[in-house]
Amino acid sequence: MGAGVRAGLTACLVALVLLLAGLAAVPAGATSQTLTGTIYGSDGRAVNALIGFDLKDELGRTLGATGCVQSAICRVDGYAITRRVNAQLPPAGSTETRRWATTWSVTVPSNTARVYVEVYPQGPGDAGVDQRRYGSSYRRNLPVPYGGRVNLRLPLGCGAGGDAGYVNGYSTVDGKRTELKRVTAFSMEEDNNGPSPVLGFQIGTTESNGYYTLPHLSAGAVGGAAGQRYQVIATAPDGRVKRFYGVRVVGCRGTPLNIVFD
Repeated sequence: MGAGVRAGLTACLVALVLLLAGLAAVPAGATSQTLTGTIYGSDGRAVNALIGFDLKDELGRTLGATGCVQSAICRVDGYAITRRVNAQLPPAGSTETRRWATTWSVTVPSNTARVYVEVYPQGPGDAGVDQRRYGSSYRRNLPVPYGGRVNLRLPLGCGAGGDAGYVNGYSTVDGKRTELKRVTAFSMEEDNNGPSPVLGFQIGTTESNGYYTLPHLSAGAVGGAAGQRYQVIATAPDGRVKRFYGVRVVGCRGTPLNIVFD
């Protein structure tokens, strides 16, 4: 048998093993599970939003919508499942909550043990993320089954009377101001279903001169102290990652944070 044939058979066997491993993650004959919840702006308005669901099994492995474990043959690009609510609403939402959707539901595979939920305010139709009134929020590590409705709220921007703040600064890579590949922020406060505070998160914007900003971050009071603590994750163009913990965001104010890779 030639080397090329052996290599081909080996590759086929590896693919088969991966396929069987992914399929085995879904218990035979098991039924799916349904999560339900509510969604509003933190001011009580119905909102136009995209909801993304990241699914994990009991071992913490990422799952696809069918319950297969993420692998070369079970690609999970982004969220396993998404839901859109009120796609025709403007970014300001609506006070007519009986007319527009304020609830959602999603069916997840039977081997889902935990769910992470991220919510993005949207413009009408296919306009994409629009944060003129609201910022993004999330819920983390929710057990499945949850045992009740999962409440989602979007933080209200400072210009609309809310308490959102922001983080901004410059990034320097090897002594030169450089645009980051990616920068994100996630609230470190305790998850809750109240929800108070609204847990903020953000995918930041970056510029070629190294300036970045993480806008519209929820800054509701926590434990009697103003502001929320965030984890900021910055990725340099070459893939290096820096994490900053406990970055305090206070309502209607900026928190400076310069990021240096050396």
